[in-house]
Amino acid sequence: MSYISRSLSQGEEILLRAHLHWCCFLGEWIFTLMTAGVATILLLQFEQLPVPQQYGLTAFLALMTYWTVRKWLVILSIDMVITNRRVIYKEGLFAVTTAEILNAKIESVAIEQSVMGHILGYANIHFSGTGTAHVTYRYVKQAARIKSELEYIISQR
Repeated sequence: MSYISRSLSQGEEILLRAHLHWCCFLGEWIFTLMTAGVATILLLQFEQLPVPQQYGLTAFLALMTYWTVRKWLVILSIDMVITNRRVIYKEGLFAVTTAEILNAKIESVAIEQSVMGHILGYANIHFSGTGTAHVTYRYVKQAARIKSELEYIISQR
């Protein structure tokens, strides 16, 4: 059971789930491939290295593996959900960070789309509420559809 499913109040249901666009994974794929390439090259040379350099290489490869896994876990742990009561953004697997706005408190929904976002089909959605409440969904595919569906959900109150 996901964090968001556990945090829903009585009578609250998930109406819409936003999904990350594939472009936000591009950096992680490049980093992963570079790490694997460097690791392969270095491991082929491992036997010829003196023992202190073997220890350094092992530590370097462990650190690169840690960073790669960490970057993937951050991306894969992002959850963006609109319920009948709230807009929720959740990030993190073990240490969880959330941002929420009650649908009744939303004052504006803005879409920010760069030229690359327009070409590839992704955008950021900014939800602003009363006071300082603010939630942002980044690198979302079909942002305009999500905005219009949220506006429909809010209008049904």
